[in-house]
Amino acid sequence: MDENTSYIKCRPSQLLNLGNFLLVSILIPALFLLDTLIREQLPVGFVPYKIAVHLFRLPVYLAVIAGLNLGYQVLKVRCTRYEITPEELKYYSGILSRKYEYIELYRVKDFRIDRPFIYRMFGLGTLIIYTSDKTSPVFRIEAIRKTEDTYTVLRGFVERNRREKHVFEVD
Repeated sequence: MDENTSYIKCRPSQLLNLGNFLLVSILIPALFLLDTLIREQLPVGFVPYKIAVHLFRLPVYLAVIAGLNLGYQVLKVRCTRYEITPEELKYYSGILSRKYEYIELYRVKDFRIDRPFIYRMFGLGTLIIYTSDKTSPVFRIEAIRKTEDTYTVLRGFVERNRREKHVFEVD
């Protein structure tokens, strides 16, 4: 196999946005209800009525902002990608401007898998990687499927990389 071929490609799950989804699903109807209640309470003879109507449309504006924020968060997760090759771990993120991060596998020191209850319900987990890399001493691969399989493959690549480069951990 070619050394530059990606062996594992994964993306985080949209489950990362569960809190945002729940917040928006409660917040938007509540803001529209508040908007209706405010407009019903405004007296028709109110002198600056037109100004007040636009001013009291604030709940609608907030609902639109909340919806746009949710869309941004979904797109942000969608534009995140991880690749594990025999030589390095690659991380790509960003919507308009892209961020690329690379971690040489011989720098990996230790691993940890976190599987909170909500992640386990959906077959997900987070692989936490401790490295000697200056820019990313702790790297998290969030909410991915087959976490244990990813760990096993990554660990094999790390051990092979250390042997090939003659790198040994000294405590």
